Amino acid sequence: MFEYISGKLSVKKIDYVALDINGLAYKIYISLKTFEKISNVGNTEKLYIHTNVKEVDISLYGFKTQSERELFKALISVNGVGPKLAIAILSTFNIKEIVDIVTENESKTFIKVPGLGIKKAQKIILDLKDKVEKLEFSEIINASTDTSNKNDTANSKILLMKEDLKLALESLGYRDIDISKWIKNDELIKLKNISEAIKVILKKMQK
Repeated sequence: MFEYISGKLSVKKIDYVALDINGLAYKIYISLKTFEKISNVGNTEKLYIHTNVKEVDISLYGFKTQSERELFKALISVNGVGPKLAIAILSTFNIKEIVDIVTENESKTFIKVPGLGIKKAQKIILDLKDKVEKLEFSEIINASTDTSNKNDTANSKILLMKEDLKLALESLGYRDIDISKWIKNDELIKLKNISEAIKVILKKMQK
């Protein structure tokens, strides 16, 4: 239905945004990777769109890059993988990591995604292998390229990261997580973004 939507960013949440076009705001669900790449509220933003149509609902999913959208479409083409699980996968891993997981049959790595068991992980890998090889990604998202605002004080950065980290983990299915239990302030301040913090916490949870 939509190739992309460009408008003023009026709402920015960890799992969705709203783009305003002449007073009409489109609610668009996003991944954590897209959240980290979009600008601040009030600025003009452009997202590539996938329209998910059900009998009683039409939902929009937006992506900062066409590559992420193509991978999302490949994921939801797998039987048993809906948009929410696909977004959770794209929020946990970047494009290169997902491609590597699929091509190297790393199903045990895949189950770091909340709600993804080993059998479904194996099925996703099996079904995606040929599709991933045919996809031509124009860019590979590297989660480590994002940098934090250098003007923020250390304490402000920690507080903001903890708040965003809690929201991000909740959107992935982890409720009532004590952030301080899994990651210390001195460790958190060294991380560049929320994606890195989530990886650290999920890695510790797996042990």
